[in-house]
Amino acid sequence: MFRASKVMLTCMLVIVMGHTSIVKNVAGDEENIPEWGVYVYMAGDNTLTDEVEDDLNEMRLVGSNENRVIVALTDQINGDDSHAYQIKKSGFEETQLNQINDTWQNELDMGNKNTLRDFMIWASNEYPAEKKILVIWNHGSGWEKVAEDKDSHLTVPEIREAMEEYRQETGDPKLTLLAFDACLMGMFEIAYELKDEAEMIHGSEAYEPLEGWTYNHLLYKLKPGLTNEKLAEHVVTDYVESYRNGSVYTGYSVTSAVVETSKLNEIWNELDNLSSELISVKKVYQNQTRDAREQTQRYDQNPNYRDLYDLSTNIKNNIPIYEIGQSANKVQLAISEAVIVEDHWQKPEKLPVDRAHGLTIYFPIEGPEQGYENLRIKDNKWYQFIENYPKNLERSASLETINATSIDTGTGYNDSVHVNGTYSGNASNIQIKLVNNGGDLTSVFEGNLSGGIIQNLYLQPTKSGKYTLSVELYNNEGYLEDHYIEENLFIDLRLPDLSVKKPSILINDNQGINHEVDNLQNNDIFVITGDIENIGTIPANNVSVFVKTELRNYTFNLHTINQNQTKTWSINDTSEIKITGNYTLDIQIDFSNEYEIDSTNNQRIYSFQVFEEQAHDYLITSKNKNIIELQTGDTYEFSWLESYVTFTNNKLQSWDLIIIDTDMPEDWDIVAEEILHLSDSTEITIRIKPSISTLAGEYKIGLKATDRNGLPAGYGEITVNIPQYYGVKISAKQIDNYAEITIENSGNGNDYFVLSKVLEDGLMIYLPETRFELQGFESKTIKTIGLETEKIKPYNAQFIVKSEGNQNISASVTLPIVKNISESTESNNIQAWIIGFLGLSGISYLIYQRRIS
Repeated sequence: MFRASKVMLTCMLVIVMGHTSIVKNVAGDEENIPEWGVYVYMAGDNTLTDEVEDDLNEMRLVGSNENRVIVALTDQINGDDSHAYQIKKSGFEETQLNQINDTWQNELDMGNKNTLRDFMIWASNEYPAEKKILVIWNHGSGWEKVAEDKDSHLTVPEIREAMEEYRQETGDPKLTLLAFDACLMGMFEIAYELKDEAEMIHGSEAYEPLEGWTYNHLLYKLKPGLTNEKLAEHVVTDYVESYRNGSVYTGYSVTSAVVETSKLNEIWNELDNLSSELISVKKVYQNQTRDAREQTQRYDQNPNYRDLYDLSTNIKNNIPIYEIGQSANKVQLAISEAVIVEDHWQKPEKLPVDRAHGLTIYFPIEGPEQGYENLRIKDNKWYQFIENYPKNLERSASLETINATSIDTGTGYNDSVHVNGTYSGNASNIQIKLVNNGGDLTSVFEGNLSGGIIQNLYLQPTKSGKYTLSVELYNNEGYLEDHYIEENLFIDLRLPDLSVKKPSILINDNQGINHEVDNLQNNDIFVITGDIENIGTIPANNVSVFVKTELRNYTFNLHTINQNQTKTWSINDTSEIKITGNYTLDIQIDFSNEYEIDSTNNQRIYSFQVFEEQAHDYLITSKNKNIIELQTGDTYEFSWLESYVTFTNNKLQSWDLIIIDTDMPEDWDIVAEEILHLSDSTEITIRIKPSISTLAGEYKIGLKATDRNGLPAGYGEITVNIPQYYGVKISAKQIDNYAEITIENSGNGNDYFVLSKVLEDGLMIYLPETRFELQGFESKTIKTIGLETEKIKPYNAQFIVKSEGNQNISASVTLPIVKNISESTESNNIQAWIIGFLGLSGISYLIYQRRIS
């Protein structure tokens, strides 16, 4: 992954060390060691040199304690500036480098794998922990390189080797998490290469912003008993949310994911299968494969890194081979199982990341670059696929004619599809498939071919309806030579086919609209309905529906249901089904026709629960859709913040009508309505508009959910970041023989101001203070001294105040001053209030260049 820098958009990562003599000094009793050890390998001898200190200070805000230890190895762009620290709130406890390795000088090569190895040996011995997190910090270029140090860098196999050697030396188990605070490192190839060295791997598919991780938001959450899943959630969501809610500025869209390494083998296997299928169909579907690649989510400036899940979607949409679609689905399922947490946010007008799913894969159009063969992926058929991708293969056989008809083989109805045809060229094998409208393979024929004739081949469908007929020619090497597809082939078996659909429990809201729910509360008014559909091609006669419950049985006579017709049964008197407990509906049908296509769908069992009146319990999470910006016009105001708020059941419970209360300043506006919560999870949008008089900074807006029984049901919060704007006002008045100058910081954040004067000839006056700090909206009055005039007459004194935070912000006031005035008159007091604001584009720049903790 790349960490985007101010100067250039290249990124890398680093891991290196010399191994001669490493000091082992295990600190303390194993029983007293912290639960969490965070070891940060900060390769800053490049364009990220300034960010080393920024992130160290973020770590210091949290610091080591009895439950966590934070250790960093740092290197910056100047010579002799490598350091090893334990990071505490009180500061940095440094260890001399030659105490770690007696060959180390004060300038390390962070792109040498031995540096990484020896750092981890020392850190884990000197600062042991039960669970270890290694963060590799720097630029990243995906599988190619990371941890750049001048002309040196780490490769992913070198990272693996460094970890193997460190663990062999120390006997340490797998790391809990191996994470990359660097760009483009969220690749399958990387995660698989390192799977034996950590329980979890973190990476970003896209660039990382210059600020990288927000360590002060994350590290304090490393508390006792934190599970792997919760750790992964914090790493991913804290990082993405920091940029999404405006806590930290970014010029990029952001992505982040953590994968469980024990489940990467399944992705490997399914990718291997999909690659085999793609190799097999290459002759026929070269263009479609190219189109699938081009349509796939890419990231920033590297067109060869494509989201693997999204690629699978486009492959199955572009290549109409049943096995291709099935293999693509299995790849996606394996990715979903392996990715513990994934999150992403698209910065407006930047490259989209909306189809990010956690893992990219290398897919070049000219074959793999040198070095890719050193990865373990070399042993997967994916490598063979991309190696041969640039080659054009010529077909040596083709289908000439295909005739497919639905026929009666003596059963009295059209029970089979009869296929005949011809072909030319070098084909040795044929496969014929019937796929129904649901995408299920219902019938298949496979056999050898010779003589150019396809004769009297039969397939038997299971239902009436529309099918896709697929005829595929293969050579003896397994390559597809030609493919014939007939969609919407209608097969009429001349039989009924009754299907029992899932019943619905319906409640009615106060507007007369029915809503389907999964579970109930014992005071609910509801009905139960269900549908019976005839998906066959002739009527079903004398249809009866039997619904059995624990309390009562119901019978419904639906008479005749014609082909493609649906009839509904309904239980309106539900007074007996209001007692708290579990209920089961056993639904069966009967009819007078002698035969039916498929009886497996003639019964359905459905369960639901009726709960007593009790408190609901929700997990409430939020994600900001946008950041707050200053809007200009006739007046200044902040924009609305839109936040997606999700309510997820913490337990099995009934549907609900949720009321949201917020804990926020009184002069803020909010738009939030009642939430009709019908399923396991409900997402709504809450809009918040802060007052323009709000001080800059981060605000946590508390959310309290109250359920329909009036009981507390959960708590959450929305993070609101108020950007800083700048302004100043000045006024002045003369009192006796001095002037009072009042300056107000009319901006909403801390700022320094410089006061100066311009005096008319013959007037002397002194300012006791010319530079001072004011908090947002704070005022300060300065009294002049030493007023001298040549004559007793009014002199003009101009006082000017300027903002240091924004040089475009200033204000001035002119005051007529008279020496030896016996009493001051109100008419001689001149007050001038001037506020300066930056133009919107300039304000945006200032807002986002300021990091708000």
